[in-house]
Amino acid sequence: MTAEMAAEALPLPPEVVDGEPVGAGTPEEETRRRRKKAAVLLLLGLLAMLVTIVIWYLIFRQPISPPIPLIPETQVPSYSTSIYGATNPYGIAVSPDGSRIYVSQTEGARVVRIFDAGGNMVGTMAPPETTGTDHVPVFVAIDPLTAEVYVTDRPMGSIYIYDRDGVYQRTLALVKPIAGWQPVGVAFDAAGSLFVSDLSGPTATVEVFDRGANLVRTMGEDNALSFPNGVAVDRDGNVYVADGNNGRLLVFDPAGQLKAQVGRGTGQGNLGLPRGVAIDSQGRVFVGDATGQGVFTYRTLQNDKRTLDSVGFFGGQGAADGRFSFPNGVAVDARGRVYVADSANDRVQVWSY
Repeated sequence: MTAEMAAEALPLPPEVVDGEPVGAGTPEEETRRRRKKAAVLLLLGLLAMLVTIVIWYLIFRQPISPPIPLIPETQVPSYSTSIYGATNPYGIAVSPDGSRIYVSQTEGARVVRIFDAGGNMVGTMAPPETTGTDHVPVFVAIDPLTAEVYVTDRPMGSIYIYDRDGVYQRTLALVKPIAGWQPVGVAFDAAGSLFVSDLSGPTATVEVFDRGANLVRTMGEDNALSFPNGVAVDRDGNVYVADGNNGRLLVFDPAGQLKAQVGRGTGQGNLGLPRGVAIDSQGRVFVGDATGQGVFTYRTLQNDKRTLDSVGFFGGQGAADGRFSFPNGVAVDARGRVYVADSANDRVQVWSY
């Protein structure tokens, strides 16, 4: 055998690629090696991406891609339905779950009608028989601690108290009676203090009573209130008053000092003849405007601003669904529904988000 023949007979060395012999070992071993390579390359790629993101953030202090935009909030509610059965409804209050809707009617039988969530009339709140005949129920409020219903009766100078189903319980007895008392608007704060707009005296005021019916504070004496109607209290204790004949919504702090106001006018959010006021859990303020033929919506007072941010308006004059004819009282429930006493249309409209 020649040297050339002997060299040809020797096995050739395996082909080497990237430091690994190709063709060495079984096919299964070759597959495992390739998978390991792919996994290592993937991990190195991810590590490089992470390092790039960290370096970008350290340099620019902002994400590489723009932030995901927030879902825009619906500014005003949409019309849902109407409840009929009350004549010239004025004041309105709603239990948190919406299962009881209390509506005062100022014409015909001057009583408060009770409706369930489906709009069915389930009861009536009549004034006590021993108090005369010249009754006009005006505004209605629910005590957050007892669920009792308070109804103002301006001509009689009284506030009547009923249970959830409309059974008369008693008449509010002030510890110190107020001469010529004319209660109109009525509201509670979360602690159960009672707020009443009062037309008696040389100037109208808003009075605050504790749980024992003691007068603890009076606000508005220096603000020339003219026929204040609805009252509402936000979570910070600020008091919102519809100063009706002045075309204003006034906001007082818990100590009774004027903090902000919305005035009369034709600009965005300006009022005409504000009547009812309600505040929902999202910090929206709803004001029923009898001559504006709808409901103005604002944000509750923010920081030290002297006015409220206008959110929008819903309604418009008419008798069709979603239209109003001299709206007055406004109420909200815990599920975000807004109830409006559509007075001249003899109905309550329900709006929701």
